[in-house]
Amino acid sequence: MNQRTIKRSILAGVLISIGALFSIAAKPYGPVVSGLCFSVGLFGVLCTCASLFTGGLLTIHSVWSGSAPLSVVLRKWAVVWSFNLVGAVIVALMASQTGIDKNLVVTAATNSKMAMPWHELLIRAVLCNVMVCMSVWTFKRSDGKVADALAACVLPVACFVACGWEHSVADMFYMALACIANPFKWPGFLYVVGLSTIGNVIGGTAFSWLVWGKE
Repeated sequence: MNQRTIKRSILAGVLISIGALFSIAAKPYGPVVSGLCFSVGLFGVLCTCASLFTGGLLTIHSVWSGSAPLSVVLRKWAVVWSFNLVGAVIVALMASQTGIDKNLVVTAATNSKMAMPWHELLIRAVLCNVMVCMSVWTFKRSDGKVADALAACVLPVACFVACGWEHSVADMFYMALACIANPFKWPGFLYVVGLSTIGNVIGGTAFSWLVWGKE
């Protein structure tokens, strides 16, 4: 297992979770502002070349091009997802000790997710990762400067947060924080994170195929 991939994956989980915290703090100012604040997470991922599961789903294009077998790509996704989770849980544990309003997170950001019908949660996750992959794809086509990262991530992230779409790594953080406050929410963790992961995979794969897939 590549140690650099592990470290970059943990970093991505940490950065997205910090973006989620910023988004929580900005909720009183409305969903668009909250979404703009969340973009600091993806901005950090792009600037540091961290390994984020949702954005990394674009690597399926190597299968379309025949440069890598599907088994290798799936293995990489599994490693990145697992260590994104580690990073998200680390930040959730830290946030739980900093006086964050757990009720705000548990009631507003997790109970509604757990109560959502499975098909709605799945669709929200598909749409979310279309935006995430568009952001990453846009950045990769740019000069790779800090300003490019900011321009590439702000509007797509603000869009999916304001629309209430589901990002699996952010959900790892939200649901981990909910489970710290109430351990009986672990089934909800599996439901929300599991479905949002599947939806993100569908959205990322579809975006990649539409952009890079063979004629």
